Amino acid sequence: MMFRRFITIGLFIASPLACADALDISLNNNAVAIGFFTGAGAMVQGNSEFHIAATYNDSMNTLAEAGMLVKGDEGDSSGASLAVGAKVLAGMIKNYAPGTTQNVGAIAIGGELGFVAPASKQLSVGLYYFGGPKITTFGDANRSSQWGLHGDYEVAPGTKVYVEYRETDFGLTSTGQTATVDSGTYLGVKLAF
Repeated sequence: MMFRRFITIGLFIASPLACADALDISLNNNAVAIGFFTGAGAMVQGNSEFHIAATYNDSMNTLAEAGMLVKGDEGDSSGASLAVGAKVLAGMIKNYAPGTTQNVGAIAIGGELGFVAPASKQLSVGLYYFGGPKITTFGDANRSSQWGLHGDYEVAPGTKVYVEYRETDFGLTSTGQTATVDSGTYLGVKLAF
């Protein structure tokens, strides 16, 4: 049984690497997140990107996501950029009420606003938000939101380090309260290849 779990996890990690353009790993004292990004130019016109990611924290909450962002033209000199897109979120919230597990999921739409410092092209900041209303949220939830704020520094071409605060919440159908799947400040690295 344990061998099958190792094989499944190994295939889950290795299969996206075959087509990934970037690997994103971030962690804090309580959680780890891993993501794979690839360009979607072959399927969608414009500057678009597919991603899949997974997060696990020490409360045994898990979150998986897959989505696409389409970025606006970055041809102007202001340093600002805008991306819009959609993602699918699926998570498991353990012990929100003692001894319970809440299975949650959503289709969320949103976007990201970014800014590159004109004086130093290695520095950038970004803010993103994705929301899922009741009609596109399922399982034990009736709404969802995910947001984050990050600051990046490009150490070398294709290698960024960043600090990010992120939070993913679901409104629970049973209690009407908001349950947080994951929140906190992460230190991460994004490697493009």
